[in-house]
Amino acid sequence: MSALYNNETPEVRPEEEIVAEREGNGYILRGVKGRIGQISYTMADADTWIIDHTSVDGEYRGRGLARQLLDFVVEEAREKGRKIIPSCSYALQQFQADPSLADVWAEGDASRYSDSYSSNGVESR
Repeated sequence: MSALYNNETPEVRPEEEIVAEREGNGYILRGVKGRIGQISYTMADADTWIIDHTSVDGEYRGRGLARQLLDFVVEEAREKGRKIIPSCSYALQQFQADPSLADVWAEGDASRYSDSYSSNGVESR
């Protein structure tokens, strides 16, 4: 019988500390199990970055961690005056859905930078 049926208090797990770290051209998230998420970008040219990969371990999905990773890259791009081509499917979906990212979204043909395995054939904007 579950705790909800026998009037016991359900087990409450303490929040796990998740730490963000800069790594190469991107960021990673670490939890108690090690690396649980990452985002990476490559340089298209001196002023443009291509976000080519975003992932979060399945156990940690649904907590907004992928968006936090994206926000780290966007914040850095703004600070450095760079533009972003969202090549991975997650980043592209976020850029399409959120008008606040328009200032860093590079115009042009994103499909030429697309990874067909992670981007499902990104179409140009």
